[in-house]
Amino acid sequence: MATAGLLAQYMSIKSQLSYYELQDTRWNDLATAMSKKLSEQESAQGKWEDASGKVDDVWGQESSSLIYKGVTYWNKGYHTMSQSQAATMYANAKVPKFDSDKLDEYTDLDMEYSTMVAMYDTLVEELQAMADGTKEQLSTEAQDTHLIQ
Repeated sequence: MATAGLLAQYMSIKSQLSYYELQDTRWNDLATAMSKKLSEQESAQGKWEDASGKVDDVWGQESSSLIYKGVTYWNKGYHTMSQSQAATMYANAKVPKFDSDKLDEYTDLDMEYSTMVAMYDTLVEELQAMADGTKEQLSTEAQDTHLIQ
């Protein structure tokens, strides 16, 4: 009888399945957390670019001024720095949470975590199908007495 062998195979598959489900949950949690961080940085990037663009919009206009927290970036034709410096400094002051290095890092990690989630999802599906097939085969083998040949 092959019942004992099939039972051992089934238990091995179930053990692997439990491990892969645990890993799938782990990577899903990591991917969810990273997606949140990435979303925050992308939102901050949009605000940073808007702030930087504001300097470009008022630069050169004699009737405009741009002052934030006591720092003058443009004041009716007077400026102490270049336009690109003013735009960068103004955007950094307005949106201090934005960090382009973190955005790059979070983007890379988000892709890595998403790949791991997809891989473990696939492995769980494959092992679940193997477990179901082995369980069915085990059930048939356990009922068959092999007395009639």
